[in-house]
Amino acid sequence: MTTRTALISGASIAGPVLAYWLSEAGWEVTVVERADRLRTSGYPVDVRGTAVDVIRRMGLYDEIAEQRYRHVPVQLLAPSGRRLCTLDYGNLIGSSSSDDIELTRGVLSEILYGATEDRVNYVFADGIATLSAADVAVDVTFRRRRTETFDVVVGADGIHSNVRALAMGDASRYLHHLGPYAAVWDLPADMFEPGTGFFYSHPGRTVLVERPSDGVPARAFLTFVHPAPGTVDTHDRDDVLATLHRAFAGDRWRTGEVIDTLADADDVYFDTVSQVRMDSWYSGRVALVGDAAYAPAFLSGQGTSIAIAGAYVLASELVAHDRPEQAFAAYQQRMRSYVQKNQNLALRTDGTVLARTSGQLRRRNLKLCAVPLLQRLGLVGVLQEKVRTAAADLTLSGRDLRGATHHLGKDSAR
Repeated sequence: MTTRTALISGASIAGPVLAYWLSEAGWEVTVVERADRLRTSGYPVDVRGTAVDVIRRMGLYDEIAEQRYRHVPVQLLAPSGRRLCTLDYGNLIGSSSSDDIELTRGVLSEILYGATEDRVNYVFADGIATLSAADVAVDVTFRRRRTETFDVVVGADGIHSNVRALAMGDASRYLHHLGPYAAVWDLPADMFEPGTGFFYSHPGRTVLVERPSDGVPARAFLTFVHPAPGTVDTHDRDDVLATLHRAFAGDRWRTGEVIDTLADADDVYFDTVSQVRMDSWYSGRVALVGDAAYAPAFLSGQGTSIAIAGAYVLASELVAHDRPEQAFAAYQQRMRSYVQKNQNLALRTDGTVLARTSGQLRRRNLKLCAVPLLQRLGLVGVLQEKVRTAAADLTLSGRDLRGATHHLGKDSAR
């Protein structure tokens, strides 16, 4: 029997999960990451529904649950800056009775990396330059390493996927901007008191600041609707700063002061809120997983969970089929309805975080001010019912991939 080989581009979430399960089945896996090190910062993400099942099968649930992000009481502010109410924000977006977990993206990435670093070959500060796929393998040239050949190549490299561009064409064919931009970065330690949070909105724009505890900096999250999404140079710090100042110019709270700190921030996330929609997630022996194939949009709260579930399904199909093309087709068939249901949720324009009209903002604020009552009545879960239903709308096979044969026989576990 010949050991199968896989190259995965991207070491964030979907990449390590896919690498874990392929290595469990006896594959030889290389993960290439363009960053020079693992990113350990980032915004909170959710592990929900089917993704929780995958994490349990990996034996990582307790470790991840210990790193649960602890929200502080958040003051909901009117456009005038007046406090409307104080929210238990953690219970608003999650549920203490649920197995779902919210934690920072960097911490989740660290845990997944720790579970795979001894069994997978990680290559940092490099990337794929060219792909040359044949019927039996894919020849890959790298920006730094020597050329290598792999049985399959998988792009787990995010919404601006390099693998997708090389194998399937320009991003403009697949990237659908939904209107907003989002920005996330850490603030100076002394800017807000520990244990404080603020949620401030005008129609079409929101700023959320939260400082969990002493010794942890406050994190700023800003989102706003842009008249021409995709036109801001996300790599130009000056352009980003000017764009934010214009978008939030009429704010009466401390938004301008918050935005000014971005100039000196170390790790800034700034990008469009966009979906990736594709007719096919693979071409020959090259496939995509996670945001590279089906990003539901940043504000959906579903991207991480879909990526984890998709990585597991992709691994299970690669193990169950002799030919990668058959595996990729089965993976796409199993995931398509699940992905579409979660993507459709993100298309709503009346979400909790960003209210686009004055009427939507008034209704949202009334709903949020009613949350404490709903919590006392045990009804707050109703607010997230559609999200949780969509996140769990995929059933995994009864047997996991541990001990699966590594030659891709059809009798392997699915």
